[in-house]
Amino acid sequence: MQLRELRLTGPKKPPASMKFVAGANVISGLSDTGKSYILRSIDYVLGAEKMTKKINEDEGYDTVHLEFCNAAGQSLTLTRHLSGGDIRVHYQPIDQIQGDGDTVVWKRQGTSTAKDVTSVFLPFAGIHEAYLRRSKKGKLQRLTVRTMLPAFLVDENSIIAESSPIYGGSGYDHTARKRMLSYMLTGLDDTGVISAEHAERANAAARAKLVLISELLAPIEKRLGEEPPTKDGEHELTIDRADETINRLSSSLAENREERERLQVERNEAIRQQQSAAGQVVALDELLSRYALLDERYESDLKRLDFIAEGSHFLGQLQEVRCPLCDQPMDAEHRHHLDGHSDAKSVYEASKAEAAKILGLRTDLKEAIASLDRRRTVRLNEQSAATIQLNDINARIDKELAPALRVTKERLDGLFARRLQMQSVRSDIEQAESLRVVRSELERNIEKPVSAPKDWAQIDTIAVRKFCDEVEAVLKEWTWPEAGRVEFDEKNCDINVDGKPRISHGKGVRALLHAAFSIGLLRFCMKKNLPHPGFLVLDSPLTSYKEGRDRPSGEDRTREIAESKIDPTIENGFWVSLKELSRDIQIVVLDNKEPPSAIASIIDYTYFAGKKAAKGQRIGFIPS
Repeated sequence: MQLRELRLTGPKKPPASMKFVAGANVISGLSDTGKSYILRSIDYVLGAEKMTKKINEDEGYDTVHLEFCNAAGQSLTLTRHLSGGDIRVHYQPIDQIQGDGDTVVWKRQGTSTAKDVTSVFLPFAGIHEAYLRRSKKGKLQRLTVRTMLPAFLVDENSIIAESSPIYGGSGYDHTARKRMLSYMLTGLDDTGVISAEHAERANAAARAKLVLISELLAPIEKRLGEEPPTKDGEHELTIDRADETINRLSSSLAENREERERLQVERNEAIRQQQSAAGQVVALDELLSRYALLDERYESDLKRLDFIAEGSHFLGQLQEVRCPLCDQPMDAEHRHHLDGHSDAKSVYEASKAEAAKILGLRTDLKEAIASLDRRRTVRLNEQSAATIQLNDINARIDKELAPALRVTKERLDGLFARRLQMQSVRSDIEQAESLRVVRSELERNIEKPVSAPKDWAQIDTIAVRKFCDEVEAVLKEWTWPEAGRVEFDEKNCDINVDGKPRISHGKGVRALLHAAFSIGLLRFCMKKNLPHPGFLVLDSPLTSYKEGRDRPSGEDRTREIAESKIDPTIENGFWVSLKELSRDIQIVVLDNKEPPSAIASIIDYTYFAGKKAAKGQRIGFIPS
């Protein structure tokens, strides 16, 4: 996360803007030109109670805008009215803001869980929610942007202070600030800490859990009996044997099912053949019946023809006879049927021809009947064979497979019930053992109440040593005149350089070592991907003594000026190191001193010339 622009706006006022780039940003110039106002504006937007710096030039301006950009290329702009109040959030660059955005409170009050500036700032920087120990008794507080502020926003007073660089201007929350440093160096917060004040509540909770455990354990122990079985090898073996038998019977059941399915297919085929043969026999019987009727008709026709051929001359002698032509009783009206056949010979010949024709048809009919009889016999045989096969299949299913299936299912049901019972016993044993372990642990905790330790663990020594190595690297880049060996003072939460505490130096060296501390912390966190916003603003790391700022007089003034002087070689090394600064991090330096021209031309450099600025020079942060 890096700064991109700070803008001050007001009705009928030209915007006062300061833009920032990745890497090094240096703003230098005369006093009272707005350099410190830039830092105070950033501080104000990030949740300061009020704007702590007031200058004549900001008259008529009413809103501060602060734009950030994170590693994902996303933009965040926070705006706040100079009169105070809450903060507006826009996830766009300043120039693209539309609408009022979201509103967050500048600070949570009491037990409020309202969304505040920390809820927006830290997640945008990729820093997860964390909790820090704030007292020796172990009470926790939420990590906020205000707690972390001294690590990335160093004002002109804090940089020369004799207190730790991570304390900032605060004098009451040193424990939380120390834990903040530990969190930044390790990435681990104090979420697991239980405070002494919570001990009674923890014990009460433990007692409640103990009662619940006992209530859960009682019915289990009752089921297990007065002498509960143990989870020994014999019990496990019994379950294994039951599983083996179940698997074997399941395989047998599957084979039985497969055999039944195969026989069912054969049974269906036998039924189909039986029904097909029976249907064809019925059809053949119907056809034979019709053929028999036809044969009878042929027989009747032959007799009539024989009657016509051989007995026509006897017709007159018969009292009642049926007409051979229409088979109706003969009377006077039928006599005309024979009027055209008075010639007996022609009648005989015609009857004989017709009889021969019928005899031929009857011969064909008998052959057809014989063929049908043969086909019927075949179909009867097929029907009989299918019936025999069907009876065999039904007998095998009913007498062999069905009883075996029933017996196997009964055995399986019994085994399942037995195994379920054994599994339930084993589950009871395991659950009882687990509950007894929990009960014992709770009883021990109640016997030894939770309390905050008198001496909390120190910051991780390995992480601290690596952090000190990074500060040493910074001092080496600045061409520190001595060995530059850096050690961490756990008690004062500060550094000692070459065996000498930072606070024992004069203001100038204290300021410079404070800057080394902050830059080293930034570089260490960025290299290790540890919690840090990713940018650092330093106010007056090289100019700790300023004309016109509550300066002492006489001897004290002479001594202060002497203590504030910085070795020119180190100062030059400071400027040179900025030239080599990685663009993955961002450092903004606000100072009266100017960088060498060779370096100023390379880095992002802005000079505030003040009221005597020549044409083309910038007067200060706010245009006059």
